[in-house]
Amino acid sequence: MAILKIARMGHPILRRKADPIDPEQITGPEIQRLIKDMIATMVEYRGVGLAAPQVHQSLQLALCAGEEDEEGRGMLRVLINPTITPLTEETYGMYEGCLSVPDLRGYVERPSAISVNAYDGKGEEVEFSLEGFSAVVVQHECDHLTGNLFIDRIQDLSKLGFEDEAQRFLVTADEDEGQAEA
Repeated sequence: MAILKIARMGHPILRRKADPIDPEQITGPEIQRLIKDMIATMVEYRGVGLAAPQVHQSLQLALCAGEEDEEGRGMLRVLINPTITPLTEETYGMYEGCLSVPDLRGYVERPSAISVNAYDGKGEEVEFSLEGFSAVVVQHECDHLTGNLFIDRIQDLSKLGFEDEAQRFLVTADEDEGQAEA
């Protein structure tokens, strides 16, 4: 397994729609090697998700950390050619960051519940629903497959900041606001 170089904001690969993967190729050595290398890269950089365009591969492939299984182990979803359908108009907002936009955080609201259709890393069709943080991770990574970054979804640019300052000032201010309203 190899640690892959991360494409950063400004690189054109992050702004193009990724190519679908032929389902017949999913179990082949090239895609399987890419999946393993992406897992190693995600772990190395302590990400909760990673999309193929972020490692300079214009393919519809995303990895997403998810909820824990019955034994308390974190799940990792491999999503190939995914489609997302919102299940609600309710939103879930949080400060997002991205390996391709290093050191920045911004407040983004996304549908709080989604349905996902995709192929998994074994080439099997999967369909499942997610809520909350896991839904946000999948939506964030799938945005990369359509040439979008989380900064495109920020509605209030006063809630965009460098990671350290965002943690100290923006998140704290939002928590204080929420407590004042309660």
